[in-house]
Amino acid sequence: HNKMANQVNGNAVQLKEEEEPMDTSSVTHTEHYKTLIEAGLPQKVAERLDEIFQTGLVAYVDLDERAIDALREFNEEGALSVLQQFKESDLSHVQNKSAFLCGVMKTYRQREKQGSKVQESTKGPDEAKIKALLERTGYTLDVTTGQRKYGGPPPDTVYSGAQPGIGTEVFVGKIPRDLYEDELVPLFEKAGPIWDLRLMMDPLSGQNRGYAFITFCSKDAAQEAVKLCDNYEIRPGKHLGVCISVANNRLFVGSIPKNKTKENILEEFGKVTGKTISMSILH
Repeated sequence: HNKMANQVNGNAVQLKEEEEPMDTSSVTHTEHYKTLIEAGLPQKVAERLDEIFQTGLVAYVDLDERAIDALREFNEEGALSVLQQFKESDLSHVQNKSAFLCGVMKTYRQREKQGSKVQESTKGPDEAKIKALLERTGYTLDVTTGQRKYGGPPPDTVYSGAQPGIGTEVFVGKIPRDLYEDELVPLFEKAGPIWDLRLMMDPLSGQNRGYAFITFCSKDAAQEAVKLCDNYEIRPGKHLGVCISVANNRLFVGSIPKNKTKENILEEFGKVTGKTISMSILH
């Protein structure tokens, strides 16, 4: 009987040795691997995520339950695809990695719906130029799947007051889709100190959406930006459109219970705004 057991164990050891060179992931797991399995992720998915933890790209503590729950809803192939994309994303300026992973998952689902093959990540910004810009200006950059936000607030040395009010924001349109902060900031900072620059991104294409909002630290700077940069030829044949961004005071509110009357709703909003508002109910 013992001989038999040794034989079986011997085989098991033998197998193990043969497997190891092919698949190193079966060897080292972090302490979080077990947690991922317990959270209901398939083994391969848990292993892939655990490998990502080991690369140091993202830490287990960076991911909240929402991200893990959303990942669990994918089939194994989808989840592995999503993690591959996440791993290949440039996470250097992503402050909230959990939200970013959720964004990657949402985009993957949208692409699936459209039936388009999940796109290889298009050429992003020149990271060396972005790094040089941030080092020169001391601003921060926060990247999500939907926008790239430069500043907001800027460094104290530039401006340390409260967020600037109405009339300090400009809308920039007709931006070439493969253009980033390294080309926009040097142009617009000529008008005056920037509070923040928000470049809108299209997660489906990985490129920008062709427009951005820039808030300046003063109204004068915003007006100067329109003068300097409207119709500015940023690349051969590509002219920017720049105008003061007008505050929109229309608000769309969804999920209002059907049994509320117009009066009820006006009263509730009145409590918050302290002002009279007009309202139309869309059915």
